[in-house]
Amino acid sequence: MKNKKIVTILLFFTLIFTSFSAFLSTDQASAATPSFLMDTKKIYTHSIQYDNSKKKQVLMTVSFTGEMNKGHLWNYQGRDFFSNQLIIQNNESLTISDPFNNESSKELVFPLTVGKTWDNGDGDKFKILSLNTSVKTEAGTFNTVVIDNGAHNGISYYAPGVGLVKYRDNTGFTQELTKISNAHYGRVLIKQTGIKQYTPKGAVHKTLKKGEALKVFKENADSYDVGNGFYVKKEKNTLFFTGTIYGTEAPLSVYSSNGKLFKKFTIDEPVRVYSFKDGKFQVGGGYYVPAADHILYER
Repeated sequence: MKNKKIVTILLFFTLIFTSFSAFLSTDQASAATPSFLMDTKKIYTHSIQYDNSKKKQVLMTVSFTGEMNKGHLWNYQGRDFFSNQLIIQNNESLTISDPFNNESSKELVFPLTVGKTWDNGDGDKFKILSLNTSVKTEAGTFNTVVIDNGAHNGISYYAPGVGLVKYRDNTGFTQELTKISNAHYGRVLIKQTGIKQYTPKGAVHKTLKKGEALKVFKENADSYDVGNGFYVKKEKNTLFFTGTIYGTEAPLSVYSSNGKLFKKFTIDEPVRVYSFKDGKFQVGGGYYVPAADHILYER
């Protein structure tokens, strides 16, 4: 009887340990899911080819706008077009959506397993074909997850920490990552002619003119790094701003902090932006412009 009781106790603790181990394994697997979000401190350049004719190849840059609805808002811009996409990764999936309507697509569903299928939310059936396919692009070689998108036999290649590196379908449409570069996160406006730009060693490099807006890559206690260690000192005639917005198809509507319409800017009239928060471009003095699909944001 005593031996039987000992066996029962051991079995009980074995079951507890097994359940706990399974819990830990599940938790560790979830924690081990890599991020497929793009690096917000980088600018991505893609080449796009609409068919099999290389004459129609165009370049598109992808740059970070800010956080919105618990996701990252990105600006996609070519020579004659631009769009916005909201990208969210959580424990369930990586989702890409148009932030200004209800269209969205689940690009990846976790945990990642070969053969997993799902409805992306737009009527297409997605399927994981591979978890470790090497893809060589002009931007480098990446180890990718390969997704069959269903429509037009589309195939997507996603790399951790980089996002989409390649897409192709049987219509001849291809998109491929060609360059990853460090992003400037704002600009410094020169408000008066005579402001000096300095070398990394502190020597005067050149004298700047009123109206110049230099890219800023880093902000120091008393200066703005404008690239490669060159800098401009902080003072009353150097104004930092994050970028500029334009209303491309409709005027920009500027609102006061109490939500009332303050002013409308004409189409293509530039407005400086000082920050982006909760889906709003902050344009100074508590005034803001709500993000919208007709607004082009340029850093």
